[in-house]
Amino acid sequence: MYGMLLHEGQYLDPVLRNTEAFLTDSQKTVNGTVYISLHPYRFTLDGITSENDLMGAGFGTYGEENKAWSAQDAKGFIKILSNAGRIYKQVNDFK
Repeated sequence: MYGMLLHEGQYLDPVLRNTEAFLTDSQKTVNGTVYISLHPYRFTLDGITSENDLMGAGFGTYGEENKAWSAQDAKGFIKILSNAGRIYKQVNDFK
């Protein structure tokens, strides 16, 4: 939305200032170094280092293995997250 308004020349629209304030606030802990390789007509991302890395190995293993929660925890999440759909089905009498 920000890019669209900017592209359309809506520089003075107050929502641009609000969006800029949101982006500034939401990115305040973004820091670090990005490593890229430049090639003709393209680039490749080689890696990053950041003290605020949310994908760091210390938080868990990504992929098939997860050390952050158990199968019992997952069943609880599924039950809670499916509650709205179950209520909708019951109210609308879908069988």
